[in-house]
Amino acid sequence: MNAQSSLSRVLLYSHDTYGLGHLRRNLVLGRQLLGGVRPPRVLLASGSPVIDQVSRPPGLTCVQLPPVVKSGDDEYRSIDPSLSISLVRRARSAVLSDIVARWKPDVLLVDHAPQGMNGELLPVFDELARCSPRTKVVLGLRDILDEPDRVRASWQADGVYDTLEEAYDQILVYGDREMFDIGEAYQIPEPVASRLEYCGYVTGDRPERSVRPPGLTPGVDYVLGTVGGGGDGVEVLIATAHAAASSGVAAVLCTGPLMSDADHRLLGTATASLSETVIVEHLQDVAAVAAGARCVVSRGGYNSLCELVNLGVPTVVVPRVWPRREQLLRARVFASHGLVRLAEAESGGLAEKLMQAIVLVAQPGGFAPELLDLHGRERVISALERTASIGKTNVRPRTLVGVPA
Repeated sequence: MNAQSSLSRVLLYSHDTYGLGHLRRNLVLGRQLLGGVRPPRVLLASGSPVIDQVSRPPGLTCVQLPPVVKSGDDEYRSIDPSLSISLVRRARSAVLSDIVARWKPDVLLVDHAPQGMNGELLPVFDELARCSPRTKVVLGLRDILDEPDRVRASWQADGVYDTLEEAYDQILVYGDREMFDIGEAYQIPEPVASRLEYCGYVTGDRPERSVRPPGLTPGVDYVLGTVGGGGDGVEVLIATAHAAASSGVAAVLCTGPLMSDADHRLLGTATASLSETVIVEHLQDVAAVAAGARCVVSRGGYNSLCELVNLGVPTVVVPRVWPRREQLLRARVFASHGLVRLAEAESGGLAEKLMQAIVLVAQPGGFAPELLDLHGRERVISALERTASIGKTNVRPRTLVGVPA
């Protein structure tokens, strides 16, 4: 962190309505912010129900917003069934508005959702205009959001294009324009397009050494299966276990903290007859375990693919296609550049596809991790410092148009 930096207080917002991806990305950025010579104070406001279960960098203050879960495309419900989503949204907005009024951050970095969950950030933008007009508001977008026509239609219907113009000083893209051009794909007009900055892919440090998972016979090769939070990954892990057994290697299956008890039981039953199959909910250092695997079977989530490419470990991707298809689109882009191998689950026969992919992906050659720009976290922090040091570039919204009742 530059000694002359104007960055002394940073508020990270992560809506966290499904899986762990947004939380993990914000933790990477929080660690980078706090790792400098004169680090700013960093507060993360997150809706993740497992924020207390993950490793957090020293000095990071976390505020948990009332958690919700995605029930469809842009549809949510409260984790507490006694609370309506409208009430929860208003409560989350109130918490965020109180934070910005009391704390007055230099920068608010919004992850992924320009208006927040169900528009919960729109009142917060109004509060910032009233109590802290000097706060710079920055949007961080992952490389791919969804199919372009769906994003454009949703943004048009919800007034997101207006929010981008009125509320945001800068938009940082956690990707590479050569891989996917967000400005063109989502038809972002001027003057907003001039505020786009492509930072490269955001990922954490590579582990210093590989770590074998507990419970495996010494010397046995293994395939690692990971499914992010685990909310919908049981079929992928079952197929991974059977494909590994057919390939003559062990399987380490990491379910994630969000897998249901019913799916845990299903996974145990479906793999009970297989030898050298280890099921764990959590790995202390999943990257170090991945580094020692013959290959990794993973969903196509942003963080997972960036970390696996960074490791240089052969990777087979089984992307999620609901409620968004961004994982499938990302996997296809990465596969077209020789970074991963794609196994689509929609057409059936997943275990057989995985068995073939495991054999092919573990062969030497044809893997080009150097094609991906993985310096995003450093560039994101530099961009935040620059933004904090310049004057306002936008006009705050005066009315809360589009806020759901």
